Amino acid sequence: MDKNIIDDALTIFKREMIIFRANWKSNIIRSIIFPVVILVFFGNIGNGTFNSPVAVTNLANNPQSINFINALGNQRSLTVKGLVSESTGLAMLKNGTISALIVILPNFPSATSTASVYVYYSNSNLNTIGASISYITSIASKFDAKVGSTSTLGLNEPVPPSSQVKLVSTSAVSISYLDFLVGGVVAMVAAFGAIFGGGVSLITDRQLGNLKMFLVTPISSMAVILGKTLYGTVASVIYAIVALAIATAMGAKIAMGIAGLAWILAIIVLISVGLSGTALILATKIKKFEVYTIIANAIVLPLWFLSGAFFPPSSGPAWMQVISKIDPLTYAVNGIRYVMLDGYFPLNAIALDFGVMILFTVVAVFVAVKLFKKTI
Repeated sequence: MDKNIIDDALTIFKREMIIFRANWKSNIIRSIIFPVVILVFFGNIGNGTFNSPVAVTNLANNPQSINFINALGNQRSLTVKGLVSESTGLAMLKNGTISALIVILPNFPSATSTASVYVYYSNSNLNTIGASISYITSIASKFDAKVGSTSTLGLNEPVPPSSQVKLVSTSAVSISYLDFLVGGVVAMVAAFGAIFGGGVSLITDRQLGNLKMFLVTPISSMAVILGKTLYGTVASVIYAIVALAIATAMGAKIAMGIAGLAWILAIIVLISVGLSGTALILATKIKKFEVYTIIANAIVLPLWFLSGAFFPPSSGPAWMQVISKIDPLTYAVNGIRYVMLDGYFPLNAIALDFGVMILFTVVAVFVAVKLFKKTI
């Protein structure tokens, strides 16, 4: 890229940041009011079974049992750590690696009253694990299978044979809804910060006549778009960092630690650049601020809601699941949740989430540049 274009883009960016700094208090307060309300009202719902790690022993090894295992992991209630032997699963349970061991018996699915799914689980936090058992039971019922139950055992008591339900005392894994909610809130703040950053600035410059002044100078249209995009991205990242700091102060934890914070920042930057490009596409075609606000909200709010900000998309109707798969915010929210809840970022998830966000970013900025040159 031409050095002059980069220099001009940085000049425009610096101008935008001077304006931002002049109103930084009102900008930040306005951007975080809604997310703070969401975190306060919904973040303290309590503990749930989001991403509670479980292992599975599949003694049936038939198509139905495989479909059952896949169904267990479709929502974020449970994370299936893998297929293990019963003895290995018990060892994992006792050392706290998992919160439950699901044993699928050879008679799965049973059409009779005989249980065909048994569960080892903790009795140290029955409120949390009770929700897990309810979820497992609901999934099993879709296969006409029954989950057995019996009295709990102490940690040092002998384990009953496989013909009985097994319950072992250990530490249950409990993840608060606040941790689950943070991914959606941070993505929302980044989205609104980007969509009302460079786009609003472009409309304002057009109304005040500043845009004409830019274009009669040697400054290229590419520099204008890049400068506005950079401004929208930086403002968006600032808002998202503030929202993440507030969530952390309220008790949310980043399971991945400092490395996780770096991943979250990378996700925020990517989605912010893409949405800043989207904002400039709208601002290129829309001349009135009031119209821009209505259309921008009509786009961003559904994208945010369908991304799974409040609940996993897989728990919604079929049409919602289809739309969520083409929603770029879905992949931003998923990436943040891997970091917040799981404490690691699987390679296949990195490839998918970042691949979609990069594609979205490139297309949005490219279209913004083309439309700006053609229209303005």
